[in-house]
Amino acid sequence: MRLPRTYGFWLIALATLGTIGCATMGPPPSVEPLMPRRGITPRSYKMKLAVFNLQDPTGSGGKLSESVAEVLHISLFETNRFELMQRAELRGIDPGDTKRIQEQYRDRLDALVVGSITHFDTVKKTVALNVNVMNPYGTTMAAKHFVVKYSGNINVDADRDDIDRIAEWIERSFPKLATGEVISRSSDRITVNLGTDSGVQVGMWMLVASRGDIVRDPQTGEFLGSDIYVGEVYVVAINPATCDARLVRNVNKRIPQIKVGDKVVFK
Repeated sequence: MRLPRTYGFWLIALATLGTIGCATMGPPPSVEPLMPRRGITPRSYKMKLAVFNLQDPTGSGGKLSESVAEVLHISLFETNRFELMQRAELRGIDPGDTKRIQEQYRDRLDALVVGSITHFDTVKKTVALNVNVMNPYGTTMAAKHFVVKYSGNINVDADRDDIDRIAEWIERSFPKLATGEVISRSSDRITVNLGTDSGVQVGMWMLVASRGDIVRDPQTGEFLGSDIYVGEVYVVAINPATCDARLVRNVNKRIPQIKVGDKVVFK
């Protein structure tokens, strides 16, 4: 059966148009692949502290300013709760220059242990101290007054039991908290689903973790983990059930490494 000439003409025209259209449009655009999330090496996995010499506005404390700091450093180290910066670097620093200390150690520490001698009693051989633990951005996270006994006259030594009480107080001030989750992200801030009801306080530090490749022991096949750390943040505002934290370290500022659903682990 032969088709009418007009009908054949239209079939040829439609086929030609289809060929031209395909050539013009080309293949469908490919979806741009997501950039891989790169991890960071945290400056510390525990809360990192530095114990500075005490200020001595009384002018009567002598070597106690350094002695108290040395013993407190040892006591805090023995709690196994913190990572301590070596005292050798800190001995020659003026403890009264708090602002410079904060700026100098901001990228290396989570908290500064500073204090001052408020009263010196040579008869009872006691020294009254104010001890503060502060975030390197200036937030006071814990503060308390103590009385410490000492021995000696020239080479003075602070009483170890009294200093241990200060170390125990600092440890209790920063208990290990539950793991949380990022519930919102805006610029350099995140909101986490933990607040004062969970023991969170302003100034505390968190590591933000994202799920990465599963890591197994090559010999036993045992599951070792799958999280990668993508940022460090510290708490700047707090509510009963949530807290806001500021991002202070990120691998690539052009890529929002922290995302909703990421896990947060308190130091």
